[in-house]
Amino acid sequence: MKFSRFIARRFYNDPETRKRPIAQLAIFIATAGIALGLAVMVATVCIVIGFKNEISNKVVGFATDITIFNSSSASSDETGITLSSTLIQKLTSISNIAHIQRSSAKFGIVKTNSDYKGIVFKGISKDYDQTFIKNRITQGKMPSFSSAEDANRIVLGAPTAKELGLKVGDKVYAYFFEKDIKVRRFLIAGIFETDMQQIDGNIAYAQLATVNQLNGWKGDDQCTTMEVTVKDKQMTDETCLLVNHALRELQIDDSQQYVAYTVRQQYGQIFDWLQLLDLNIAVILILMAALSCLTAISGMLILIMEKTSIIGLLKALGASNSAIRKIFIWYASWITLRGILLGYVIGIGLMAIQYQWHIVTLDPEKYYVNTVPVQFNFPLLLLLGITTFAICLLSLAGPGVIISHIRPSRTLKFE
Repeated sequence: MKFSRFIARRFYNDPETRKRPIAQLAIFIATAGIALGLAVMVATVCIVIGFKNEISNKVVGFATDITIFNSSSASSDETGITLSSTLIQKLTSISNIAHIQRSSAKFGIVKTNSDYKGIVFKGISKDYDQTFIKNRITQGKMPSFSSAEDANRIVLGAPTAKELGLKVGDKVYAYFFEKDIKVRRFLIAGIFETDMQQIDGNIAYAQLATVNQLNGWKGDDQCTTMEVTVKDKQMTDETCLLVNHALRELQIDDSQQYVAYTVRQQYGQIFDWLQLLDLNIAVILILMAALSCLTAISGMLILIMEKTSIIGLLKALGASNSAIRKIFIWYASWITLRGILLGYVIGIGLMAIQYQWHIVTLDPEKYYVNTVPVQFNFPLLLLLGITTFAICLLSLAGPGVIISHIRPSRTLKFE
């Protein structure tokens, strides 16, 4: 082993070897191929993980982990959920539940002098976690929705504001249709943008008491939905089962039935689409690993052919085929390692630039984000490098067989 490593180090560090065109070509092919393959793998993993997390966080931030509905109502405006101490007690007794908040909904039509648009007014109160929307306010500010002065203030989605030509500070009329027409004038306190058309183009945030009043609910003990945030996201499905079990135990009127759904059940199409990205990762990783192997094999074949005379001389001096194969495996492993390090520099460097300056942009109407999202998972990236290194070394066993067919008599006679 020491002999093989010693000779390999001499090959690797020999300046004369690097000057020869064939050796330069072999080293360049192997290094460039491995570096390119790993750089693409690093970029793929960082982008796909970032993309999945960004979209998932947006959906969960808007809809929360678990949502409770009154499934018996023909419309969410009719009855909704009636809060009771028993209901709250049963839900808070579930250990994985971190926070419970309520919201009400009312469909209305926002009208300006020249245009109109139908949207859902989502009523929230001071107990509602507003972090998600506050972080996405692009103009104005998010009201606390806790005082009387907030009763007629709303936060509008950017696409709706753009379509109707509205801005912060404008006053707009909204019409609500039931047995008679209700008209309400609202002040636009803020404009938000999540880059998700399903949210931005269809939702306006208002005060819970205002929406309840529009629904004809006099008390403060009713809401359209109860939104539950869990502590352990991995236990969301199990927690939802416990919530549904607790809801079935409630003594509710026969005409009403409360039911809970996870965010994945509500937005199954989006999460199924994100799940398909895992297949894309697998395909790209396999292709890039194959590229790295092929370039490593090509480089080693060229190096072996370039040093045919030295192989013959080593055999004439008594070196075994196994020892000579180890020489080239050591030699190729150092070249592979250099390619992997270069791949890390290129891949992580490009992803760091995108993470910091958001150079590559996307169409938010198609991808739900306006720039390519990046998230680093360094343990996974390290595993990529280790796996690439191992696969490349295993693939070098094939070219090493050529060494056993090289005869000293022919190579030395040729020289």
